[in-house]
Amino acid sequence: MSTSTNTPAIPMFNGENYHIWAVKMKFVLRSQGLWNVVISEADPPPLRENPTIAQIKAYEEEKLKKDKAITCLHAGLADHIFTKIMDLETPKQV
Repeated sequence: MSTSTNTPAIPMFNGENYHIWAVKMKFVLRSQGLWNVVISEADPPPLRENPTIAQIKAYEEEKLKKDKAITCLHAGLADHIFTKIMDLETPKQV
């Protein structure tokens, strides 16, 4: 029995046809709920005093979205391109 996932394949950018790759990557990130993290540099608002466990969990998930977006972007780059941008810190910079 095979298993299926809802994660789309990440398109690979090798230095050619950037405009096509950018559109494909935008929709991959949108499908994962990560596009807003790319276009916004804002961090999630800080937790209020005495947060509930659910609030802490939601906050941590929001904080992880930047790293998830960067991971998707890195995975879609050929090594010779990745090495040029690997020091960038935010999804928007990448």
